[in-house]
Amino acid sequence: MANKSQRRREKILVLLSQVPISSTQQLAAATGVSAETMRKDLDALSEGGQIIKVHGGVALANTVSAIPFDLRAQKNAELKMKIAGAAAGLVAQGDAILMESCTTSLELAKVLAQDQNLLQTLIVFTNSLAIASLFSNGAKCKKLFFLGGWVNLEEHASQGYQTTEMMRKVHVDKAFLSGAAINNDLVVTGYYDDDVAFQQTALKCAGETVLMVDSSKFENTAVLTVSHLSQMKFLVTDKMLSNELNRHIASLNVIYVHAQ
Repeated sequence: MANKSQRRREKILVLLSQVPISSTQQLAAATGVSAETMRKDLDALSEGGQIIKVHGGVALANTVSAIPFDLRAQKNAELKMKIAGAAAGLVAQGDAILMESCTTSLELAKVLAQDQNLLQTLIVFTNSLAIASLFSNGAKCKKLFFLGGWVNLEEHASQGYQTTEMMRKVHVDKAFLSGAAINNDLVVTGYYDDDVAFQQTALKCAGETVLMVDSSKFENTAVLTVSHLSQMKFLVTDKMLSNELNRHIASLNVIYVHAQ
């Protein structure tokens, strides 16, 4: 019995090494035990200092904070560049756009920076210090509005309540967002409160929302719900969708853009 519990707890640590945060229910389902048994396992691992309980679930004790922006930028970099190239095709002359601080949005900014004729007509709203810097703090676009708040140096961005509240007062033509995961029911989810609050607010202040996700994000679920895909206008991804899924997404009035 002890060996069985130990093997299961070792599997829990492996699972937690693959995601920033996981819930009791998700870990119970992944290991085939009840939520009560999982809580006992998590209590034991927590007492042993191997995991820590955080808002929304549990995480490995040595990886409680988000994976730094610079490290995330290296993951699936080629796919993000393809997605950014496809997403750039959705930007029109004279648009007011919202660009979330994320690695894919930064790649999108790099693409836009190569088209000065287009960029000079755009009004850009962002909470990304990296994007603001790339656009020379507004000198390269028509106007740049920085959504201020508490600065997270590892994320090169502002975050928190003040950032989200400031965004409530603006309206943009298009918001470019990324999701941590999108499950089989097409629910977009995230791991962190600030990210989810930002994305939910963006949905309300944008005429159209563009979801940019690489193929690794599909068939996964994070711990906090952002929205159903039907609340988005465009899905930009490198993933080749099945005909059935493509038809279903079209029935939701969501436009699938395949990044090749």
